[in-house]
Order: sequence, then structure tokens, then C-alpha cells
Amino acid sequence: MDNKHLLRFLGLAFAIGWLCMGIACAMGFESNGRPWLLLAMWAPLAAALLAGSQTRRTLWTKMRKAAWWFWPGALAVGASFAVGQQLLLTALAEGHWNSSLLRLNAHGSGIDSIHHVLMVLGAGQQSWPFFALNLLLSLSVGSVMTMALGTIGEEGGWRGVLQIELQRRFGLIKGTLLTGLIWGYWHLPINLAGLNDVHHPVLEALVIFPLLAVSMSLLLAWLLSRSGSIWPGALAHSANNTVYACMIISPVGWLADQGTAVVVAIVIGGLFAWLLGKDAKRTSHSQPESSPHHLSDCLGVVSPPPATIGVPDAT
Repeated sequence: MDNKHLLRFLGLAFAIGWLCMGIACAMGFESNGRPWLLLAMWAPLAAALLAGSQTRRTLWTKMRKAAWWFWPGALAVGASFAVGQQLLLTALAEGHWNSSLLRLNAHGSGIDSIHHVLMVLGAGQQSWPFFALNLLLSLSVGSVMTMALGTIGEEGGWRGVLQIELQRRFGLIKGTLLTGLIWGYWHLPINLAGLNDVHHPVLEALVIFPLLAVSMSLLLAWLLSRSGSIWPGALAHSANNTVYACMIISPVGWLADQGTAVVVAIVIGGLFAWLLGKDAKRTSHSQPESSPHHLSDCLGVVSPPPATIGVPDAT
């Protein structure tokens, strides 16, 4: 992919996304602005389709393969951030049971009622084993629905085009880190407006959210590297969003919330950075040595995409 197509893709992704986010901020996140937030999630995919034939071709190579066998694992690793944070909150005694969502019965032997969450097997009284099954099914179905409604729009652009191109230019690890930073700062308007943190929106927008996005990008890049498809990553992305939307354990305050989120992100991001490093070494060892690239190739000015898009050629 040449510079022209890459810059056109980025310009469209930010222009369309920030326009939709701006309208959402003006109309209110909890009211008429919510459909605009959903539209913003489709901006990267729209940009990939509109930027030109090179971006469309790159996107198609990663969309045409469903990689169904990766989906169960994608659900699990996608939920790991939220689950890990809830476990850490519990271990540190920095969280409490979310009674606004899940009301316990008088004896604590099960759930009395479930509120504000759509449950596949009902929201009435249920025992702990039945609730566990109900929650697992509901989160799985909800993740697939969220993927179809929005996260495939983000993943189509960020992982289906940007990740592929940046890792071709800079290698698997550096390309993933750059993709994560760009993805994180793409959320700037809604984060500055306080969508993810009403108490410290500037800190969230400039530091915390980009760090979380980089960590999540390492996980998503690993799924892309192993599956050759953006669909498992889109499902993992939606699982992350879905589980965070119905936290069973609520943090006691801002520091507990953000602190545990950052710690879990660093641990999980580090794990997948290590796994990506192993993939990069294995790929470089399996490829024959080639002559050094031209400077124009390194800059991505005239060099065509490699035969196997998405596999680093010099890492």
C-alpha cells in the first residue's frame, strides 16, 4: 500500500469518526447521541472501503476468512480484561457486589432478580449454577450481536487495514504498538467529553485509554496473526465491551477502578507482546534471507504489498 492510500484511509477514518463522535457529544451519550456513537464505530471500515482499491484489497484478504475455530478462544481472551479486573478488585477488597444489576435473595443462595441486562434464560429468580450458565450464554450471544452491530466496523479498519500496513512497514511489534496508539487517540473526542471517565477526562483521553488500547491491540494482533482473519479479533473486542457493560463487581472509587484496569492491561498486554514476539521470531526464521530493501521500500512509497499480507518480512 502506498502513502497516498494510507493517509487517505487515516484521514477518512478520523474525519468520519470524529464527526459522528462530535454529534454524539452534542446530543448526549445517554439519549439521542447513542446511534451516532454506533455510527462512529463503522467509520474505520467505511474509510477502508472509500480510500481506494489498495485498502479494499487489504481489507478483503482478512474479511473473507471467518476462522470459526478461533471464536470460542476469542470470546475468552476478549473478556479477560474485565474478568481480570473484577478478580483483582475482589482480591484487594476494592470492589463490591453490583446490586443495581444483580439482586441477591434473602439467604444469599442465588439471584433474586436481574436488572438492566438482557439475559437469554430470563431475569427472574435463579440458583447460582443456573445463573452462571445464563450469564455465560448471555455474554456470548451479546458479544456476537455487538460484533455484528459495531466492533466489526472498527476492526475492519484498524486491524484489517492499518495493522496490516504498519506491521509490513515497521514489523509486528512496532506496527501493533503504533496501531494501538492511533486507535486509542481516535477516541479522543468522546473521552474528552467524559464517556469513559467523567472525573478525569483529560487524563483518560491522553494517557489511560491509549495505554488500554495498546494493550488490547497486542491481544487483537495476536488473534489476527494466528487466525489470518479479523473476525476473531472483532469478537474479542465485542466481548471486552460486553463484559465491561455488566460488571458484577463494582470498584469502590476512581483510583480502584482505573488502577486495577491499568494493572490488568499491563499484565495481559505483556503476555500477548511476548506471544507476538515468539510469532515474529518464528516467522523471520522460516523466511529465506533477502537483499536489503530500498529506502523507498522502507518508506512505503512504491513497494507493492507482499504476497502474504499481514506477515512481517523483516522482524
